[in-house]
Amino acid sequence: MSTTESSQSHSRVLRQTAIGALLIHGLNGTPEEMAEMESFLQAKGIITENILLPGHGVPVREMAFLGWEDWANAVRRELRLLKQRCEYVFLVGHSLGGALALHVAAHEEVTGIVTMCAPLHMYPGLKRLVGIVSRITPMLPRLHDDVRDPGARRRYNRNVYRLAPVAPVYSMLQFLPQLRGELPRITVPILIMTAINDHVVPARDGREIYRLIGSHDKHLLTLHRSYHMIMMDHDREEVFAKTSAFILRHAGKVQPHSRK
Repeated sequence: MSTTESSQSHSRVLRQTAIGALLIHGLNGTPEEMAEMESFLQAKGIITENILLPGHGVPVREMAFLGWEDWANAVRRELRLLKQRCEYVFLVGHSLGGALALHVAAHEEVTGIVTMCAPLHMYPGLKRLVGIVSRITPMLPRLHDDVRDPGARRRYNRNVYRLAPVAPVYSMLQFLPQLRGELPRITVPILIMTAINDHVVPARDGREIYRLIGSHDKHLLTLHRSYHMIMMDHDREEVFAKTSAFILRHAGKVQPHSRK
């Protein structure tokens, strides 16, 4: 068989093999944040599952008693369900969703990971501050989405939460040191995206993920026109294109997992 025929045969096999992406939104978010990403990936033939994390999309006080383990367990459940449908499965997470993707990938078999503005340290003193605030009040007024594009802010105005529960934020901050320790055990391909003007998660967290991750096949993309919500902001088309290209490229490089 010639090289061209071999390449064409491999492409046909890849098209017939189901590729899935589990999309994980951020803290205080909803699947709406990932809806445009989901449509873009589906148009490329990728099966998507855009999950709703526990305590989200419901009255905000229902989240007050939930935290990291509840969210991580939900991601594991959805991952295992998606594996029943797909031979190649990728985790694609924004902010908290990116941190959850890293944590789950340290313990579960996945084909690859895409993180967008995932936290690893956050800002100095934030954990201590949140811990103090949590003893004073369970809720704080919620700021608007960190989106630079004014048109995008109007289009994506969720109007879901006017308040933000403090305890779930503290739960995430408490787990970040453990997450940092888990990064070297992750060896699958990874695409790490950060925004230089992110007001929520500093771009240096993305650089630290890149440094600590155990993957040899790792890519760091730094965006300059967007704030924290990069999949909704000025750079969203580049975010979608780089994510789909990463998934399609790496799905053909590894053996598919066995669907049970």
